[in-house]
Amino acid sequence: MLRLLPRRRAAAVVLTVATLAGCSAQAATRVGSGGDDARARDAASSFLREWVDPDGRVVRRDQGADTVSEGQGYALLLAVAVDDRATFQRVWSWTAAHLERPDGLLGYHWKAGSLIDATPAADADTQVAWALSLAGQRFRNPGYTDAARALAGAVVDKEAGYDDTGQVTLAAGPWAVIAGTPVVSEPGYWTPAANAALASLTGDLRWAHLTAADTGHLRRLTSNGTALPPDWALLSHGAPRPTGSPDGGTPAQFGPDGMRAAVWNACTVDGRALLARLWPLIRGTADQAPLSRHLDGTVRQAVQTPLSAVATAAVAYAAGDPRRGHDLLGIASTLATRYPTYYGDAWAALGRVLLTTHRLGSCL
Repeated sequence: MLRLLPRRRAAAVVLTVATLAGCSAQAATRVGSGGDDARARDAASSFLREWVDPDGRVVRRDQGADTVSEGQGYALLLAVAVDDRATFQRVWSWTAAHLERPDGLLGYHWKAGSLIDATPAADADTQVAWALSLAGQRFRNPGYTDAARALAGAVVDKEAGYDDTGQVTLAAGPWAVIAGTPVVSEPGYWTPAANAALASLTGDLRWAHLTAADTGHLRRLTSNGTALPPDWALLSHGAPRPTGSPDGGTPAQFGPDGMRAAVWNACTVDGRALLARLWPLIRGTADQAPLSRHLDGTVRQAVQTPLSAVATAAVAYAAGDPRRGHDLLGIASTLATRYPTYYGDAWAALGRVLLTTHRLGSCL
């Protein structure tokens, strides 16, 4: 996901989540300076050009030319953001044809002509449903709306779990929701704008409750903003706790998964307030953009990544330091251009779109 490669192609990647009241699928609107909007559009379009094949498959060229459902979701969101109907249709058609399971969820991992791991990933399923809901309204396509409603129903039926106080949460996938055991979750999967959009689309109260519940879970996981969000968490005994990865590969850390929690939560009132309290933990080393940090904010792995810069920018904006946020987005852009990776390029583009434009909602 984060292997660094020299730039192979001439085209360079240049380089918000909405408030619950502002996540409707209105036509894209300019926010901030015209330069912000142009940079965001360029970044999104560059990702779509460089990583999406003509058939609509998002190819992780830096990782053996495979495809994951998360990448299809990122491409769908970016295609909606720049009103690219043709690319959206191609990406969705490939996704439905190759990843859709009989239960309506999406298999995670495709390679060399087949689905090699059909396990769903709840973040991808949620974000694809969100993108479809946006496209259904923006492109006036009821087929996308119907697909969004069906996928959203499958997500809350099979990938939403409950802690032992009865609070709903988006789990890591169906495998993480087992009766009588703690729910395994990734805070970076919790996407308030998607929750709001899908609550409005479906009328299902579980979507409406997810944002408040998971904001509460995030507040407790970070000890009310005195520790960084972890990549993984266990929800049990009324007190969610950080944990290492299920495979034992990493300890509890603020890494490529937990960093997404900062970006997705930057545009709700409660999320912004929580993120603002994290700024003192990382402000002094913000420009280092490290691959991972310990939960106290100290650097764990020093290699630089675009997502780290974007996540830190989200925290800076939430803390009322837009100049630093702008500079950090610039660092993300530079890293993505210098070391092109699927994941880094995706987040350099998403960071621009989510944090500086109205293209997926309002974050300002």
